[in-house]
Amino acid sequence: MTMPKTVLITGASSGIGRALALEYAKSGAKVAMVARRRELLDALAEEVRAAGGEPLVLVADVTQSENVHNAVTDAIAAFGGLDMVIANAGVGGTKHAKDLSWGFSEKMIDANVNGAIATLTAAIPHMVKRGSGHLVGVSSLAGIRALPNSAVYSASKAALSTFLEAIRIDLRKSGVNVTDVQPGFVTTPMTDKNKFKMPFKWPVEKAAKVITERLQKVPSVIAFPWPLVTALRIARLLPDALYERIVGGADPRGVL
Repeated sequence: MTMPKTVLITGASSGIGRALALEYAKSGAKVAMVARRRELLDALAEEVRAAGGEPLVLVADVTQSENVHNAVTDAIAAFGGLDMVIANAGVGGTKHAKDLSWGFSEKMIDANVNGAIATLTAAIPHMVKRGSGHLVGVSSLAGIRALPNSAVYSASKAALSTFLEAIRIDLRKSGVNVTDVQPGFVTTPMTDKNKFKMPFKWPVEKAAKVITERLQKVPSVIAFPWPLVTALRIARLLPDALYERIVGGADPRGVL
């Protein structure tokens, strides 16, 4: 599969979303950039244009489903179709279970689960109708197995991964592909807030380059870096009692 000619990216104003927009711009793609902060999107649009792409700024909050639907619809109208939609927008944060509140939890679920699903479901009818397209969700290695102090974050990313797997099964004969991107630690404004050591952390530019290269092969899952991927997949095989003893007394490792 070649690089997409038209792509929509949520959470495009910073982090992985921003880096992906610039990577696709290098291939001359038309890039619809969705985020809440217009000033950052406008600045990114200039960089996308300078890199050889054609930017489209769409200001929207992914937690507002109507806004997301309108953004996808506007991008389809402006570009004549979408080859790829990347549901990348999300929020992070750690909190011990005894300190959890519904306000904290709802905000994260709205962005990481509801926002991503709203984005992807808005694009499905268009892609199914034309018999082609690529749906991409950016989840996390944190969704592979629950992590201490990350109940809501881990759950939100596991939910997105399960959703992506299910629609991949449903759409397997439609011509529409589905990929789950599961990053580890990446240098972004979200991880810049962390005060602890983040093993195997990748620069955001490296992450974006790897993601765009691997997406051309249309895999079911893109997970990196491999040492963390291996460790978490082994952890998934451990008996619950053993896993809980191992991680239960550990210091918080933060959000992946």
